[in-house]
Amino acid sequence: MIIASIAMEELALSHILNAEGEKLQYILGTLPGTSPCACPQDVLAVNKSVTSLVEAVTQNQMLLKNKLSRVLEFCPLPPEAPPPCKPEPCPAPCPCTSSRPPLCPSPCPPPHPAPHREQSCESGTLQLAGRREGTLWNPGGRLTWRKRNRSGKTIRWDECAPAEIYLSPGKTYAIQCALNVRTAAPAKGTGTIFLRQLPCGIFTDTLPLCFSMEDLSHGPQSLHMASVLHPRSNCGCETCLSLVLDAENALSVEGAVMDVTELP
Repeated sequence: MIIASIAMEELALSHILNAEGEKLQYILGTLPGTSPCACPQDVLAVNKSVTSLVEAVTQNQMLLKNKLSRVLEFCPLPPEAPPPCKPEPCPAPCPCTSSRPPLCPSPCPPPHPAPHREQSCESGTLQLAGRREGTLWNPGGRLTWRKRNRSGKTIRWDECAPAEIYLSPGKTYAIQCALNVRTAAPAKGTGTIFLRQLPCGIFTDTLPLCFSMEDLSHGPQSLHMASVLHPRSNCGCETCLSLVLDAENALSVEGAVMDVTELP
């Protein structure tokens, strides 16, 4: 579980770095459909902001590397391969039989390694992105998605129901979500984003993501959510997962990504 949490942190950092790169592309006008919209002073200010964030990410990488090294010290080593069989010495030729010496028995064949199961072919993965930039997310509504990539059979998503993700029972899943949102109008108070499960009780509950509506009124901000769903019961039916907004005002979703991965 610690190694899985490190992997999810690395995934979150990759989304953050990608967002910073898109910020620079936007202000320089290199994104498709955009044009330069800033003076040199603004470009230098944004570059300084990106530099400070990259330095923070670098420090976080050092901490993650130290954590991973500590965890690997306690991981059991793989068993050593057994030594190959030695051929038995050839028996002395019997004078009562033919003068041709008997053939030596062939040495034991080397042990066959255990078949390697390709985890990537069996484990389910689903990568989603926001339906479109500037989507209005109303209170009580579910966020809609479009598919980026999918593999395996344990995670299901349908274009006809873009807000619903279906998980097979009896499995463990890692959920990683990154949102770039702002309020559609000036607002105060707090809001909450949570993962709704239908039916309830098949997987463990996840902590909601709480945020300040007033902070989002000043401009787009990045929100991140990461959790692991453990099975509680294997009732044989799929669970519908969706991202729901609980707030007084609507949000404008400038960008969103969600990754769902089946853990071994």
